[in-house]
Amino acid sequence: MAQVSLGTSPYTENFDGIGAGLPTGFSVRTDANATTLGNAATFNTAKAAWNNTTGGFKNVASATGLAATATATEQDAATNRALALRQTSSLGNPGGAFVLQLENTSGKTAFNLSFKLQSLDAATAPRTATWLVDYGIGTQPSAFTQVGSSATTGNNTFSNNTITVDFENKLDNQTGPVWIRIVTLTAATGSGNRPTTGIDDFSLSWTAGTASSPTLSVTPATLNLGRQNIGAASAGVPYTLSASNLTADVTVTATAPFAVSKDNTTFATSVTFTPAELTAGLPVYVRFTPTTSGSVSGTITNTSTGATDKTVTVKGYGVDPNDNLFSFDDCSGTDFDGWMPYSVTGTQTWDCTNFGHDAADAAGKASKPYGVQINGYSSGNKENEDWLISPALALSAIDFPLLSFWSRVAFTGPGMALRVSTNYSGTGTPNATGVTWTDLNADFATGDTWMDSGDIDLSAYKGQTVYLAFVYTSTTTSAARWTLDDLRVRNSSTPAATVLAATPELLDFGYQMVNTGGNKTFVATLKNLTANATITSSNPEFVLSKDGTTNFVSSLTYTPAEAAQGKVTVKVLFMPTVPMATYKGTITIASEGATSATVALLGNTIEDAQTLEVVNWNMEWFGSPDQNPKDDDLQQANALKILKELNADVFALAEVVDTVRLGTIVRQLGGYKYMVSDFASNVTDASSADYAKAQKLAFVYRASVVKNPTFTGLLRCTTCDDYNYWASGRFPYLMEADVTLNNVTQRINFILIHAKANVTPLSESYDRRKKGAEALKAKLDADFATKNVIILGDFNDDLDKTITTGINTTASSYSAFMEDATNYTAVTLPLSLAGEKSTVSYNDIIDHVVLSNEMAQFYLPGSARIRTDVAAQIDDYGNTTTDHYPVMTRYNTANIALPNKQAAAALNRLFSVYPNPATSAVRLKLAQAGTKTVRLQVSAMDGRMVVEATGTLEQVNQRLNQQFSRLGSGLYIIRINSGNQLYTQRLQKQ
Repeated sequence: MAQVSLGTSPYTENFDGIGAGLPTGFSVRTDANATTLGNAATFNTAKAAWNNTTGGFKNVASATGLAATATATEQDAATNRALALRQTSSLGNPGGAFVLQLENTSGKTAFNLSFKLQSLDAATAPRTATWLVDYGIGTQPSAFTQVGSSATTGNNTFSNNTITVDFENKLDNQTGPVWIRIVTLTAATGSGNRPTTGIDDFSLSWTAGTASSPTLSVTPATLNLGRQNIGAASAGVPYTLSASNLTADVTVTATAPFAVSKDNTTFATSVTFTPAELTAGLPVYVRFTPTTSGSVSGTITNTSTGATDKTVTVKGYGVDPNDNLFSFDDCSGTDFDGWMPYSVTGTQTWDCTNFGHDAADAAGKASKPYGVQINGYSSGNKENEDWLISPALALSAIDFPLLSFWSRVAFTGPGMALRVSTNYSGTGTPNATGVTWTDLNADFATGDTWMDSGDIDLSAYKGQTVYLAFVYTSTTTSAARWTLDDLRVRNSSTPAATVLAATPELLDFGYQMVNTGGNKTFVATLKNLTANATITSSNPEFVLSKDGTTNFVSSLTYTPAEAAQGKVTVKVLFMPTVPMATYKGTITIASEGATSATVALLGNTIEDAQTLEVVNWNMEWFGSPDQNPKDDDLQQANALKILKELNADVFALAEVVDTVRLGTIVRQLGGYKYMVSDFASNVTDASSADYAKAQKLAFVYRASVVKNPTFTGLLRCTTCDDYNYWASGRFPYLMEADVTLNNVTQRINFILIHAKANVTPLSESYDRRKKGAEALKAKLDADFATKNVIILGDFNDDLDKTITTGINTTASSYSAFMEDATNYTAVTLPLSLAGEKSTVSYNDIIDHVVLSNEMAQFYLPGSARIRTDVAAQIDDYGNTTTDHYPVMTRYNTANIALPNKQAAAALNRLFSVYPNPATSAVRLKLAQAGTKTVRLQVSAMDGRMVVEATGTLEQVNQRLNQQFSRLGSGLYIIRINSGNQLYTQRLQKQ
């Protein structure tokens, strides 16, 4: 391709003529990275609009002189043009680059670059792209070096920022080709469309010299001395010093704690070269001897009379062996703070990211440069196995070595693994013959919020040199994005603290038939035990087992040896004995010297047919041809499967785009009807041209239960404050209907909301959402004060505290409702307080249900559930279906009298089993049984009937003991039917 031959400074390009093609010397590239120029891409000379979502390099109007709201006609008429890239998942994301090739820079020094970086789509490009300037030398550069800091475009912003870059001496006097790139080396972050990014007003300036002038040059112009223990000197690292036309000696001077040497043996603050020595380029060795921990920068200055000074920028990282922090603050794509990425399978690899951990943000949402990140998704899920391996870590002079790190994860995919090796070589494949790795138990993030792993005890490796490795995997069906930062290995004077935790923190068994067993499991974290740990159930209807098949008891004990791996799986059996009842309980995990952990337990024996089941679910751009999920047919099939599985009486759905697809689903369900709102954000009615592609609200309801419905948009208007508060017209959608169950009819008001999203500017979004909630409450207080009201949907905020960061309050934007506990009850609040989440990527509940005090009397206590169980039945749910989970609540609208469990318990006390647990024989006792005929049934946990007998109590006792020895160890249900009463007890056979 043609090159630019530099003449008089500056070289400028305004791109106004790109309708005829790219300027001389410019090219556009894809697949660029730190070691590859990139592949030449096609440039479309036709004029394009900023919000055109077709990927490619384009001729667009410059942001200069236009506003974000400029129409396509105004943009087309603009004579001030810009060179732009619209990124997509398959083009320029990452690796998009604007490239200028210079023939050479001979006789020219002190290069500076100025250009305008423009973010051009403020409406439909929520993802954020990161751009930087780098350069390469030679005909086919194999390395590109970043200069200056990075900048961003996208995030639905319109900007026109002047970027300036000082190349210092890095481009001076180059006799061969020089390449300057404006490039994005990391994938755009967030969700939705990627941005349109433009460049304009490109200006490259320099200082010219003469052929006979003394000149100096240094290669490379930057050196990284790496990590070095405090007080210890690094090995010498060279750069090449070259000169021509010298009239005096060259003095090389280093700033502390760096030193220089001519022979890599004797180091000093300064050394001198004579003109005779520099007839050819010579190495100058640099050594680093840190005195403090942390990142250290310095300069090596090369000076000679009449020549322009040349500076080598040097840096290193001082390491405190007792507190070895890997902050990745200087991560560059080739330097990972001494950690080595190794790809076993796939093309996606570990890389630096601007979105590292921000220790100043307690909410764990903010980011700052840098961290390390990997994502196995690139135009689809890809199969990958990638290791990030530490440098050698000597644990010989450490009392109690402890490891910790911060992590966050987005999207659905396999978990991260942490491993340790004592015989890895430090280079090459981690799977080399003879190399062994041991899994370490570590707590990784479960959502897209920074989470501290806590201390991981490495005492088992004390006195040895070890390598640590984070191992990432993805498959063709699921690929998560993992980010790590602030990895630390420290010396502690005390052992690691005992940590007790449980996942999940709530086990909801739902409906269970009386005298049958349903089971669920949870994982108990028992880290760093110094004494036994006990796991105890507070309710005898919920019993526990270590192996999941036998020995169900109320309390388990784990020794430190049993918990050596840090986590154990516990099975919980729910065996209710009373019909039409709700059950609650608590599992407590305790150990000496540690803070206890708990698991909440819920269950019921109330059949679905007896209650009203209501589900609210955000379907994420359901059926949209332009937005994710991409495969609309698959999304529709998955949605049908989930709605069938939930089998609710009322579905309140948000983000419905394609109403035809929704209608198809409703007809396939059978017995349901539906209604869709005729309004949406920026859409005033169904006749609007934008209605078809807008996010709408919808009710799907069982026609046999829900009758005489009416549908209304509450607070609906076009020129009022409420329009702005409710996301520019996405008003609350009311279905008022008769609900009939068990011949009892209640008139109920279902109010479905999809509140203003938490987008930038965050304070404005929070304020609009808060005022919208206040307006809705005022409407309900005035017009619905004595009515049954269910407010449900996507609240876009949590109720215990707001998810919005960077504002001067932590109060929920729904505080108006939360502060009126007399009239409103948030039935999903306990789930939030228990640590549950309603979206795939975030650790908060933003999909809620709030009841009026009139409706709260019908609520089935503890019935609110985040239905992650149905989501788990869908492969890659978060990417193929929606990023929200369904939320279900149940209501006893027929006011069916619930039984007195105390009376039932007293009844069962008339019947006893002794001994219990039993080994070889058992005795059944029933008060006042006498010689009456009774029927005995003994069933196992899987429902099998193992003993049956009819006769007097004495006779059935004999029959039971005759077969008792044949019964295996485990839990059994014993029932005695006396003719007018059923008695039930559990028996543990040992």
